[in-house]
Amino acid sequence: EKGLDPENAMAAMDRACQLIEELGAGEVVGGAVDVYPNPVKQIRLPLEVDKMNALLGTNVSKEEVLEYFARIELGYDEATNEVIVPSFRQDLHRMADLAEEVARFYGYDNIPVTLPNGESTAGKKPFKIRVEDVCRNVAEQNGFSGGMTYSFESPKVFDKLLLPEDAKERQAIEISNPLGEDFSIMRTVSLNGMLTSLATNLAHRNKNVRLYEFGNIYIPKALPLTELPDERMQMTLGMYGECDFFTLKGVVEDMLDSLGLGGTSEYTPTTKHPFLHPGRAADVTIDGEKIAYIGQIHPEVMDNYNMKGEVYVAVIDMPTLVPKATFDRKYEGVAKFPAMKRDLSMVMKKDIFVGQLEKIFKDKGGKLLESYELFDVYEGDQIEKGYKSVAYSLTFRAKDRTLEDAEVSKIVEKILDELKKLGVELRA
Repeated sequence: EKGLDPENAMAAMDRACQLIEELGAGEVVGGAVDVYPNPVKQIRLPLEVDKMNALLGTNVSKEEVLEYFARIELGYDEATNEVIVPSFRQDLHRMADLAEEVARFYGYDNIPVTLPNGESTAGKKPFKIRVEDVCRNVAEQNGFSGGMTYSFESPKVFDKLLLPEDAKERQAIEISNPLGEDFSIMRTVSLNGMLTSLATNLAHRNKNVRLYEFGNIYIPKALPLTELPDERMQMTLGMYGECDFFTLKGVVEDMLDSLGLGGTSEYTPTTKHPFLHPGRAADVTIDGEKIAYIGQIHPEVMDNYNMKGEVYVAVIDMPTLVPKATFDRKYEGVAKFPAMKRDLSMVMKKDIFVGQLEKIFKDKGGKLLESYELFDVYEGDQIEKGYKSVAYSLTFRAKDRTLEDAEVSKIVEKILDELKKLGVELRA
């Protein structure tokens, strides 16, 4: 580990024995046990004088280089044009190491001053980092503060998060030399660190807290490990205080809009996450592929972390999100023709989600549907129990002409026909 010559071990021992005998401190009885299972292999490096000169900014000849090397007992094989490195030089591994020896003998003060050369390239961040930066900026613009927690966790985390015994998240990598049981496995879910941070803030009486974290989870492909695990970057958002489910949903949508994915996501209610409230949780999908989940923390999990009130979290899987993101933007000129608006006030069962309505608007509205906006949701005495009133404003516009009322009415009829299949009726 000190870079000494392992081949010199026997000679050093012989010298020690010689001194012991000469000083009368003992008697050498002869024989030795040599435990040397992996002898050091002789290093041979190509002699690349041109590359050395290019690196140093010098013009040293091959003959001079070989003369320098001879002084420090470096051999040379002319047949292969290779430098033979003796075992006592454990620091020579590449061309740059040889060039350093040349510089020492040539003299640093003799090396001329030259301008660096090479091809100039425009530096930029990798696409993955750019996407993460956008997510980070959006989170901070919405009042979130960045945090960092350990990737080492305790197996007790799975019980705190109500994960069943057969949950795949329990298949965690055990650390061979842990600091203790509380740091004995690599995390497979990112929520424990976030909930611990939120609980700490709550214990310190911080009323409104918003935190985010970028961190890896470690998913083993097989246990015991036969290959490196799948290290997946997760962005975890957590908040409590003056907020609700839709506050956090708006932050996630803001991120997707900033990544060129506005209007492409769908929110599907789910009960697959035992640590989330079964009636206030959703998976976020784009093109049928899950990119995130969002929801309120289950009351039992809240008790396990000694928290009161409501806590909302979102976990975004960055390896799934990044390939879908885009920074390409298409701009259109200011509309030359007027728009036509139609307001639809509808009555439907409470278990019908507005996302289902908006999907119908997009599918049946065609190219003439410019936008739609939800402006009212009502439940009360004037609405039958178990039902709700939902009102949308639809905007239609053609790029090349002024729309006629009959065109818009035809599109609205198609939308209403499709809505009726869901049991949605126009409110009288």
